[in-house]
Amino acid sequence: MQEVNQMLSSTSVDDKGGNQFKKRDALIELEAKAQKKWDTLKVFESDAPEAGTQEFEDKNKYMCTFPYPYMNGRLHLGHSFSLSKCEFSVGFERLKGKNALFPFGFHCTGMPIKACADKLAREMELYGCPPQFPTEESSNSGVEKKSKIAAKEGKYEL
Repeated sequence: MQEVNQMLSSTSVDDKGGNQFKKRDALIELEAKAQKKWDTLKVFESDAPEAGTQEFEDKNKYMCTFPYPYMNGRLHLGHSFSLSKCEFSVGFERLKGKNALFPFGFHCTGMPIKACADKLAREMELYGCPPQFPTEESSNSGVEKKSKIAAKEGKYEL
């Protein structure tokens, strides 16, 4: 921690703007050092001991899962909020000496994937593969706008 404070305190920006990226560069250098140390110590690797061994019986276990994001949905802030809580708890339990496991994957079965496949099939029928999208000049500009009432009652035709 002392090294971090020393690096950051020595990175002031002068009035001429010559050192404007010095603090950023110091943080990038610090990140690279930390990642190298983590790789050397294998901090984020977890090998499960064999079942039936004394190590397996002695070591406390901890597992955390994350609700998988659907592949046809978009990631949003809620995903990172939930994910950060899982990552923190797994890291904390690992620091306490537990054999912590955090499996992560993506959900790619069921109705959301079917809906996504159907949408892609419709788009391929409409625009071809590879797609040839219509230009603005060739689109139907003479088609009337449909009102909400007509749309609800199904009284419009293209």
